[in-house]
Amino acid sequence: MASKVYFTIDPTQAAALFEAAGFDQIITPDDSVALKIHFGEPGNTAYLKPDQVRGVTESIVKLGGKPFYTDCNTLYKGPRDNTKDHLEVARQHGFTNAIIPEENDCEQVEVNLKHFKKVFLGGPAVRAKALIALTHFKGHDTTGFGGTLKNLGMGLGTRLGKLRMHQDCKNCPELKTCKKNQTIESCWVGSPTLVQEKMVEYAFGAVKDKKSKVGYFNFIINVTPNCDCYDRSDPPIVPDIGILASFDPVAIDQASIDLVNQAGGHDMFKKLYPNVDWTVQLKYAEEIGLGSRKYELVVK
Repeated sequence: MASKVYFTIDPTQAAALFEAAGFDQIITPDDSVALKIHFGEPGNTAYLKPDQVRGVTESIVKLGGKPFYTDCNTLYKGPRDNTKDHLEVARQHGFTNAIIPEENDCEQVEVNLKHFKKVFLGGPAVRAKALIALTHFKGHDTTGFGGTLKNLGMGLGTRLGKLRMHQDCKNCPELKTCKKNQTIESCWVGSPTLVQEKMVEYAFGAVKDKKSKVGYFNFIINVTPNCDCYDRSDPPIVPDIGILASFDPVAIDQASIDLVNQAGGHDMFKKLYPNVDWTVQLKYAEEIGLGSRKYELVVK
């Protein structure tokens, strides 16, 4: 059965899309609502700004919910690899109501999938009653594109979780002497296929116990070639397209890909990263029951 994906070309209509998609039905008074967002690396200009998502926050408050923005610290060294500095970046970028967990504020969630039996996720998002993913849709050099699945999976993984997603210990010649699992140092050994599948398993864990209390937004604006972790933003690969909303994380990413490729006239992400098969994350997410690649686009 095709999942509904709601679409508006007007990037100022996030609040209207929130209601059209039915997200108002999943928020009850006093619900803590985690708003998963990327706060942007200093120097980056393409990340979602507070005014672009304010309509979502205000809609939740009107329903009696208690929203907070959240993300987890980065694996790589930089101004977002620790909670104190990461919170300062969020503040400088206009996000005052932010919660970024320390590494020990972690929830281990059982998933029992191909790569992981359990995943390591940021505690505040896991413990929240509801979750809304606010995703800036763009390209990515390892996963082909970065959408809802990446925002949830890689984004909500703790530093240890991010390390586990990027590792390929079975095929690493340095395994016997490696101490990165103890020191939580960066490791980029995993292939694009492996990283995508592991990332999807983390996304599965992030929403596993939320049932019908999760909604997803993809903002297809400033579609840069690479992610907001870079300290710069290259020119967009297509003109701004609009906003999508759905209860299905797979359908919303598939619809986003299709809209970008239609605008560009060909597979924009394959052209950017010819050695990355971006379909892996969508196929695997569908396989493990996260959602469906079949969708109905509802234009508002």
